[in-house]
Amino acid sequence: MDKTTAGLNEFLAISVPLTGYPRISLIATGMADAYLSTVRRITGEEMTNEYLTRTAVILDVVGGNEPALDREIRQQLLASLKYGPLTRNIIQMWYWGAWLPLPPAWMAKYGKDVKGNENHFVSPEAYQQGLIWNAMGSHPEGSRQPGFASWSIAPLPE
Repeated sequence: MDKTTAGLNEFLAISVPLTGYPRISLIATGMADAYLSTVRRITGEEMTNEYLTRTAVILDVVGGNEPALDREIRQQLLASLKYGPLTRNIIQMWYWGAWLPLPPAWMAKYGKDVKGNENHFVSPEAYQQGLIWNAMGSHPEGSRQPGFASWSIAPLPE
C-alpha cells in the first residue's frame, strides 16, 4: 500500500459515524484521499497514524453497537484535548470541504511542527462535494446549478 492510500480504510471507517453518511456516499464524493492527505500534511504522519489507530480500536471494541459507538466517540474523541480538535476538523472537512485552524492550545502541545494550519478549502472540488449541500437539500452556489426551470417546481412537503 502506498503512502497516499495507507490508512484510507480506517479513515473512511471512522468518517461514517462522524458524518452520519454511509461509506459509499463518502467514497462517492471522491474526496476521501484528499481529506486524509490534508490531515497527514497538516498534523503529520505520526499524529495521523496515532489517531487512526485509536479510532480503529474504538470501532473494534464496540463492534456494531451504535449507542456504544456514539458514547465512545463522544468520550474518547470529541471530549479529548488531543483528539477532539482533530475529530471536529475531520467532520468539518467532510461537510464544508474546508480545513479550519486547530486551536492555539492544541498547536502548542501537539502541533509544534505543523505546517498549513490555516483556514482554507481543501480544493475547489471539496467545496462542491461537501456533505452540507445534501444535508440542506441544496446545491453549492456558483458551481452546480439545480437545473433549467427548477425554480418552477414547488419544494417537497416536509
